[in-house]
Amino acid sequence: MNWYLSKMVFQIICGDGKHSPQFDEQLRLIAATSREEAFHKTQTLGTREEEIFFNQEQQLV
Repeated sequence: MNWYLSKMVFQIICGDGKHSPQFDEQLRLIAATSREEAFHKTQTLGTREEEIFFNQEQQLV
């Protein structure tokens, strides 16, 4: 098992999306046997961490 550093970038969209683009960048250590496995683990992790909620102005984020 090897360690891989993965950078996940989430785009943040509020309301109708007519605003300056916002992004959240996160670095994660991923344990995997290959680069391909680390990539797939990162994709799965990113999908699981997607979140939809309402902000304080009741806009969908």
